[in-house]
Amino acid sequence: MTGRPAAGSRAACAARPGLIDRHDLVAALDRAAGKQVTIISAPAGSGKTSLLQAWAERAGQQRRIAFMSVRPGQHDAQLFWLALLGAVRVATGGAEPPPAAPGFNGQAMVDKVRSELAASGGPFVLIIDDLHELSSAEAAGQLTALLTSLPPGVHAVVATRRDLPLRLHQLRLAGELAEIRAAQLRFTENETRELLSAAGLTLPDPVLAMLHQRTEGWAAGLRLAVLSLDGNPNPERFVAEFSGNDRTVAEYLMAEMLDRQPPEVQRLLLRTSLLDQGQRRAGRRTPRWSPTSSTPSTAAARATPPLPGRPRSSARASCACCATCRPISPGPRSPGSCRSR
Repeated sequence: MTGRPAAGSRAACAARPGLIDRHDLVAALDRAAGKQVTIISAPAGSGKTSLLQAWAERAGQQRRIAFMSVRPGQHDAQLFWLALLGAVRVATGGAEPPPAAPGFNGQAMVDKVRSELAASGGPFVLIIDDLHELSSAEAAGQLTALLTSLPPGVHAVVATRRDLPLRLHQLRLAGELAEIRAAQLRFTENETRELLSAAGLTLPDPVLAMLHQRTEGWAAGLRLAVLSLDGNPNPERFVAEFSGNDRTVAEYLMAEMLDRQPPEVQRLLLRTSLLDQGQRRAGRRTPRWSPTSSTPSTAAARATPPLPGRPRSSARASCACCATCRPISPGPRSPGSCRSR
């Protein structure tokens, strides 16, 4: 039972065109549910939310699940906790949470959520998605208190684009913290083939391998490629040229990464992104992108064209070993991904 409409994972995938079952990751979440807390940390577009939905909504799910997504730019501790309490009550059939009011007592709210989780009965999972949107240090500290003192039979899953100061080191030392990172969320080559097949597309093995290599298994990049490949008269050429200057990729990065940065960070990223020598000589302004940075925000600055009224800067940063590698995933480079080796 979940706080969202339930559906079997295969049925849910069928209802959402382009999604596939990721059996290994679902099994990893099953194993992690035996611990106290699971952290899923990976850049935007890695498939965190889709994975959590498939796991929560699959057929035969025996756990009662509360699913909460932190709203963008959440900086109010009281609103965060009221939303969390509301998710728990949706899953347990409880009453609506009270409205926001002056004199918020954070510790009292933590105790209330903990007591309602303890009274839920049976295995219970609390899923908090998009926790990177929480900018309240007060709420983060209170959440740490909850996660480190969950009642027996309650498991928490936290999904975020970056590691937050939750101070869960004691859980890690006690073997009660499971972690799923970007490397585990990357699509394998077989999963890339399944994704294409689900969209009714077939590529020759060498072309499919090139697409997987260029995206490094980044879920959003693969999905954008699938949308562009549909009806494309020359898929081999498209895959060979698919990179960060593809319009769909640039728009995604603008919306999901650069636009979400504070104005001062946007200005810094755009002013410190540089043209490569070839672009300077040719006077080119079209960005080409290879994300050698481990920070999504820097990757976004490299992948996005200049904005009106802002410095016209772009960057094509090749990998440290050569000038030919141009994968499009926003996370850290994977070992051995260079095509020149």
